[in-house]
Amino acid sequence: MSDGQSDPKPVTYHGHLSLSEAYLAFNATTKGQFFESVLPLYTVRRVERLTDDAASFSIKIVTWHQAERLFQLQISESQYQAFSNALTSHLKGQIMQMKMLKQFLGTCASEALLADKSKDDLDKLPGGLGLEFGFPGDSKKLKDKTKTRLWKEYFKVHGRNLTVCKTPRFGKLLRVGLPNRLRGEIWESCSGAMYQRFMNQGLYARILEENKNKSSLSLEEIEKDLNRSLPEYSAYQTPQGIDSLRRVLSAYSWKDPELGYCQAMNIVTSAILIYMSEEQAFFTLGVLCDDMLPGYYSTSMYGALLDQIIFEHMLETTMPLLHTHFKKTDIQLSVACLPWFLSLYINSMPLLFAFRILDCFFMDGPRILFQIGLAILKINGDALLQATDDGAFMNILKNYFNSLHEPLYPNSEDAKAKNLTKFNELLLVAYREFSSITDDRVRELRQTHQLKVVAGIESFTKRSAIRNLDNTAGLSKDELGIIYDKFYNVLYYKQVRNDRNDSRMDVVSFERFMGGLAGWAKFTSEDQDPDKERLTKVGKTFLTRLFQQFDKSNAGDLNFQDIVAGMGSIIKGNHNDQISLFFKLHDVDQDDHLSRDELLELSETLLWIFRRTVDETKLSSVSTFLRHAFEYSEPKTDDDNSNERFLSLASLR
Repeated sequence: MSDGQSDPKPVTYHGHLSLSEAYLAFNATTKGQFFESVLPLYTVRRVERLTDDAASFSIKIVTWHQAERLFQLQISESQYQAFSNALTSHLKGQIMQMKMLKQFLGTCASEALLADKSKDDLDKLPGGLGLEFGFPGDSKKLKDKTKTRLWKEYFKVHGRNLTVCKTPRFGKLLRVGLPNRLRGEIWESCSGAMYQRFMNQGLYARILEENKNKSSLSLEEIEKDLNRSLPEYSAYQTPQGIDSLRRVLSAYSWKDPELGYCQAMNIVTSAILIYMSEEQAFFTLGVLCDDMLPGYYSTSMYGALLDQIIFEHMLETTMPLLHTHFKKTDIQLSVACLPWFLSLYINSMPLLFAFRILDCFFMDGPRILFQIGLAILKINGDALLQATDDGAFMNILKNYFNSLHEPLYPNSEDAKAKNLTKFNELLLVAYREFSSITDDRVRELRQTHQLKVVAGIESFTKRSAIRNLDNTAGLSKDELGIIYDKFYNVLYYKQVRNDRNDSRMDVVSFERFMGGLAGWAKFTSEDQDPDKERLTKVGKTFLTRLFQQFDKSNAGDLNFQDIVAGMGSIIKGNHNDQISLFFKLHDVDQDDHLSRDELLELSETLLWIFRRTVDETKLSSVSTFLRHAFEYSEPKTDDDNSNERFLSLASLR
């Protein structure tokens, strides 16, 4: 592939070209070369087929920005024909999206920058809270104008916003810090959120409008955290800033109601809103939660806990001495490091440096969180080896974060060296000494350790649920554990079936639950036999009544506590208690007496319960019970002259 753009000297790269219905992607594979390009097909203006000879097949693509990319394909003629046909077909499928392009690009700061618009015109485009409340840091000291000029030159050569290509120069410019006005757009481009925003134009405003008068538990949780979100930034001390944050978090909770809102989402969102418009932040938050950091922002924090295990594993393999010291002194690594990962370092270091970490994170992905974390521990290794408890451990790291602005070589005569700070050292150590931590390595370790995290979360959740019971009904821990497993196993399949989260059991799920605990309660294919239809109906009626007996609050469904109380009364009850339960379940009119019909129904229930007993004992037992029941039957009252007879509970006992 040749990347010509506006560069008088186009560079040639060898690599893989991939085509999907909406994108054309290329990445260089030659060692020592780095070039990545994801080109949405709706940004393609023109395609030319360039076939010089039978052995060479080429295409030239001209983008919306008039940039040219030449691809020489090492394929057979039939493959070339198939590729061309597929490309043509997919381009036709993007015509509607092409019509949306001009309006979308009007929201991109890079477009206005290359059109040589004034700063005032640039600042009129959608952007973050920083446009009104100021961006952190001194723009002159941060060389904002110089950085903007360098990015403008890069965009001219390598594309911008939806069509930007990543080269080593891209990474270098990003690591020295992004200019304020372009930071949000480059974050959005690197994360892929920009493509989501393009394909879903108007979605953010529509979600807010459709849900403006609704309430939810997520909204209540959001309200609790709004005033705790970057209080050091002036915008979040005003109604305007708080409202902006509220809208983004609320819209995301409506977009993904199953996740809704979780703590730490407010910290990350409040940070990116300084540089991004609400709509940009909404889609970027979605990419963070769904793709980049899955399981981080959930009630169990599954993803963050998994990465903490991986981080500790990495520490053990890269700095075994420090890892051993932490184990000996019982220093809990996660006490400090879990907040690093959850807040993407925003809550740990001064904002200016946290944003530099975010620059790298959006470009390099989650691996940078591990690289930065290990670099922090390595740089402070000698001091940390002297720490003997969590307090000393935290103190060392706190002092380090507060010193990141300090010069690394204050007494150096070299001007360049004198300008280096401790933060520069941190990035250098992270990228150079921990370059072996790749996306593939992180992915591999996540797969290796995920079952450990699942088991840990399950165990903790189970212990908590059992510990928080108001009434254990006399059941032992082992018995409660079995009931817990059966209860939530049934609920899991109910959730899969209904595609929604639920923690309460309906009558259908109760049948499954009882079938899992007791063989007699389980309905099998044998019960579907037409000859057994009557008996099966009796069984379902019995289980429905048992369900209603457990449902003391008449809620129409059962929670874990209801199940425990109900099962405890059966398992721990004595003989008379169990007789009383059967009596109540068949005393349909609740008059404390069983009529002839109710007695017959009770005997049918017994036959259903014993239906899988091999010998004939069950028949004679039920028959004997029925005979004795009728023998002990009597009128309800002494002055009752009717012939109708009833069995009282006392007589049954």
